[in-house]
Amino acid sequence: MSNVIRPDLGSKRDSESSSGDGQVVEALCIYGEEAGYRVGLVQDDSEPEGPVLRVFVGLTAGNDVEAVAVLPPTPEGRVDADAIGLAILRTLEIIARNHEDAGAP
Repeated sequence: MSNVIRPDLGSKRDSESSSGDGQVVEALCIYGEEAGYRVGLVQDDSEPEGPVLRVFVGLTAGNDVEAVAVLPPTPEGRVDADAIGLAILRTLEIIARNHEDAGAP
């Protein structure tokens, strides 16, 4: 199951991300863009276990995104996905503001 936190969380995954078999999915919603990143939500129907909601983050300048949360496609799952997406967006806003306050480029 892809919503399990792996011990290698945060490390580079060469085989997964470089395989070139990216999937094109239309976003259900975009929570916003901040600090050069886009945060949104998609429904992924390709999982063998069935459809899931995926909160994603990706650079605004590119098309590659990474799922950061996986939830069931239920009304409760959507509420949780919205809360997660907005929390990530707020975190990016804080990071951007702190960089500006510190005079970082």
